[in-house]
Amino acid sequence: MVGSHWQVLVVEDEMDSRDVVRDLLHYHGVTCQVTETAEDALRLLQAAVPDMVVIDLSLPAMDGWGLLRAIQDDRRLADVPCVAMTAYHSVEVARKAIEVGFAGYFAKPIDVGSFVQDLVQILRN
Repeated sequence: MVGSHWQVLVVEDEMDSRDVVRDLLHYHGVTCQVTETAEDALRLLQAAVPDMVVIDLSLPAMDGWGLLRAIQDDRRLADVPCVAMTAYHSVEVARKAIEVGFAGYFAKPIDVGSFVQDLVQILRN
């Protein structure tokens, strides 16, 4: 098990993707919370600061880009690495995600064989 000592917040509105990420993290011993909206994520982040936030870029209402800005603007959360996921992958979106401050970027469907190890590498950096 790679991550029994860390906690992740997963913000994903699409049920299948949310379940895959949650199940992968649980399988590897990572504690995680899941939510479907940026607004709910911000409420959860007021209660507890996780080691990482995995964010779908295409969320309803406030999107993943807006959620990242809100996290970056909160002094208590600004150092929490945020990772972007999207089904609307392009080289331009990947470049922009890293430029605006995401610590990592994953196109959906995620590679279940390497996803958790890639998150571990992001946490180590």
